Amino acid sequence: MGGLHVAVAGRAMAVVERDGTHDPATGRVLTGSWLWDSSLVLASHLADDDSARLRLRGATVLELGAGGTGLPGIAAVACLGAARCVLTDVRALLPGLRANAEANGLTAAQADVRELRWGDQLEHQLRVDVVLMSDVFYDPVDMPAMAATLRGLWRDSAGGGTVGWAASEVRDSVQDCMDVLREHGFEVAEVDRVTRPLLRYPDQTAAFAVYRVSLRQEEGS
Repeated sequence: MGGLHVAVAGRAMAVVERDGTHDPATGRVLTGSWLWDSSLVLASHLADDDSARLRLRGATVLELGAGGTGLPGIAAVACLGAARCVLTDVRALLPGLRANAEANGLTAAQADVRELRWGDQLEHQLRVDVVLMSDVFYDPVDMPAMAATLRGLWRDSAGGGTVGWAASEVRDSVQDCMDVLREHGFEVAEVDRVTRPLLRYPDQTAAFAVYRVSLRQEEGS
């Protein structure tokens, strides 16, 4: 198990990485065990964007595919004024999410860790204001299932409604993923793009984009 610190909104955030977390069904190492650049890009964008910070204030935030670190969701509560985060991923990654929430001083009431596979739904009573996603746009085949889960999280746009932000490294498959989400009733708009050194290979750089995601008005009304 390793640890590092990254800065979000001027605060040092602890990141606990549980090296070698495996998928019990396949035996493969789950890459979500580690912090990836898109998570930091997303958290930094939320910290720097005034409209995002306004939406986060007092909000319930759900991070979809939070991996084992959950940095954007945890930072939303620890640094950016959100009231609560719900951190979701496959079961094997949940201990890492709990460890990261605790490492940044979040209580169980502030950080709810739950299993959620794409295509499944959480209980209807859960009211989500903001959905966060990082590095989830890599295989268009997975997008219909993810869209089904997102649709279950969205609520009516009256009174503000649910809004989403996502970040991804810029690569060919991302646009294909966007197209599938649009086919399933979502609007996806790029709102920021940065080129930065890679966390694990600081002598290399890559481009990252941040997207705002919303359900089309006729779909959410």
